Amino acid sequence: MSAVAPANTGPTSIGPIELQGLAAMVNLLAQAGGLDALLSNRPSEPRDRRLHIGYSEAAERLNIPEKWLRERISTLPHRKFGKFVQFTEEDLRAISDMHFVNPGAVSEKDGESALMSLQPSKRSRKRF
Repeated sequence: MSAVAPANTGPTSIGPIELQGLAAMVNLLAQAGGLDALLSNRPSEPRDRRLHIGYSEAAERLNIPEKWLRERISTLPHRKFGKFVQFTEEDLRAISDMHFVNPGAVSEKDGESALMSLQPSKRSRKRF
């Protein structure tokens, strides 16, 4: 019959080998930048701290041509400082959400336009 060690009999001492292994792991995590992410639940890559971005970076982040963004600026959320147009993170998300397409769903707007196309015109035809 084998002897079973009692569970939680008291504090166990950590030997020098275990301490070295633990220190090596902490060192590797710190070098990789993962220690901060593990300790604070933040992403390990540095975040852009700018509050606003311009056309070129906004277009790059949305993966669209800058020209498209400039042509439609009057219908898109943005910030304007004099003649300078800037975008925030929320603006970029709103622009992306504005152009969400769900091919299987029929919206009220689509239903109304289908009904409008079936109604007769109010123009009168000239008869000869």
